[in-house]
This record gives sequence, structure tokens and C-alpha cells, in this order.
Amino acid sequence: MRRFLPGALILLFSAPLQAQRTDVVTLGNGDRITGEIINLNRGRLEFKTDDAGTLYLEWDKLARVVAARLFEIEVEDGTQYLGSLGAAPARTISVVGAGVTTPLQMSVVTRISPIGRSFWQKIDGSVDAGFNYTRSSGVAQLNANWNQAYRRPAFTFRTALSLTATEKENDEGRDDRGSFDASFLRYPWKRWFFTFVGRFETNESLGLTLRSQVGGAVGPRLVNTNRAQLAVGAGVVVNDERGVDVEPTQNVEALFLFGWSFFTYDRPKTTLDVTTQYYPSLSDPGRNRIQFDAGVKQELMKDFFVSVSGYNTYDSRPPNPAFSSNDVGVVLSVGWSY
Repeated sequence: MRRFLPGALILLFSAPLQAQRTDVVTLGNGDRITGEIINLNRGRLEFKTDDAGTLYLEWDKLARVVAARLFEIEVEDGTQYLGSLGAAPARTISVVGAGVTTPLQMSVVTRISPIGRSFWQKIDGSVDAGFNYTRSSGVAQLNANWNQAYRRPAFTFRTALSLTATEKENDEGRDDRGSFDASFLRYPWKRWFFTFVGRFETNESLGLTLRSQVGGAVGPRLVNTNRAQLAVGAGVVVNDERGVDVEPTQNVEALFLFGWSFFTYDRPKTTLDVTTQYYPSLSDPGRNRIQFDAGVKQELMKDFFVSVSGYNTYDSRPPNPAFSSNDVGVVLSVGWSY
């Protein structure tokens, strides 16, 4: 009995875990793999198996996907479906829900998310850091970035923190910058979104001690595929600026957004992101601000990457006119995604 009881307990507790992994994917060569769909995002299906661990399968290399559980499915034009994944012809999925079966070409499916996933399973993000020192100029620079997103098919809540510390030996001065962003992005219509944004930033190069900003924008999602995303938008923001040796000011600005992403999961996995935010002032005519960020990220090994990013912060009328109107930088860093 003593020998039987441990084995029975192991079977009792492991059976429910294994029973969950009944989703089946069929590869292009006809091989079938049984496991559990974690999600489909940016052209990659995350698929957990008992024997081979977690696999990351390129969506365009799969022939079929079948699963009895409930999923939220989104296609290129923003239409969302709810149901299980039934048997279907090659390169097609069949969404079965509420007595209706909807066939979808796999090439237009951009996101799959299981119903009932825990809060933590809906979060993904990355952290990276880089350091640079040039002896001839006596300049040392440390940069750190953290990005995190909570994703649902209908909305995304994102936070981002960026810090750059620069020390100069010659004049014993510092040239630091930092920003914290939070945004709520929702898709109430097929191709259109609206977003609420908040931002806190400081930049010693521009003589900016602190800018606190809130606002909103609306716009179309022009491209939404398994290889690229493109969105533009327009809105209004208000901010409170505190500069070096000047009085605080409050401003109202228009906001124009541009965001483009390109990604590939052929080895090595690569992601390219470009964002531009243009702020023409409404309360101070003639003043213009631009925030441009671009970065390319390439996978070194599973979940670890190397990144090259650049930024350009421009203010035609900085809070203190004695300071520069432009801050440009390039950063090389290594990081981890989760």
C-alpha cells in the first residue's frame, strides 16, 4: 500500500495538467504535435508541450490548428471572433461558437488568445541595459529601458520607462534624461483605435526639469498583419513644464502619432520599431516639439536579445532659451524579454 499510494497521488495531480494539453497543430510536412496553445502574436504561435517544452512556431509554416477550448481570435481588419477551433482544410481555421461555424484563412488571423488565461499570462515585456565609455572625450553613458504590456484582443495597457545617465569628466557635468510613459489603447471599431496617454519626462540637455503630460488621440490602424503593423493618429494633450531657472508654464498642444513595426521569426528573430510624436503648440503658436524613437532588436538566444536604438528629442522653444533645442543619441544594449 505504501508503494502504491505515492504513484496514485502523482497520477491524480498530473492527470489534470496533462489533460489540458489536448490542442493539436499540424506542421506543413504533416507532422502533428499535441500541446496547449498559449497565444498567437506577431506571426508566432506559442505552444506548450509535455515532452519538448514550449515551442515557438511560425504561423505561416503551420497547416492546421484544432482545439476544443474557447479562444478570442482577431483578423487583419480588426474583426474578433469567440469560439473553439474545429477541423478545417489546410491553411484554414474553423471558429465554432454559438451554433455558428466560421471558416477563416490562417493568413489573415493575427491574434489568438485562450479564454480564461490568468492575469500574468496576459503580460509580456522586456528589460535591457547598455553602457558606453569613450576615453578620448571622457564621456560615460549608462542606459536602461523597461517595457511592459497587458494585452487583450480589444485593448492594450502599456508602460515604458527609459533612463539615460551621462557623465562628463572634462567639465564634471552631467547630462541625464528619463521618461515614463503609460497608455491605454482600445479598438472600438474594426480598423480604428483611440488612446489615452500620460508621460513624465526630464531632460537636462533641453533644460527641462520635469514635464507632466496627459492627453488622447484617435486614428486608423492601416496595417495589421503577421509581419507588420502601421498606425497613425491625431489628438490633443495638455502639460505642465518646469524648466531650469524659469517659471512653470502650462501648455495645450495638438498631437500627431505615427507608429510602424516590422517583425520576422526566421532565425535570428528580428523586430524593428519606429515611432514619431509631433506636438505643434496651440497655446504658444510657432512652437513645435518632436519625439522620434527607432530601434532594431535581434534575438541572441531564447528570450535574450541585442538592441540598437536611437532617439531625437526636438523643441523649437525649450523652457529655458539658453539650453539646446535638440537631443540626439544612439544606444547599444542587451536585454531579456518575458
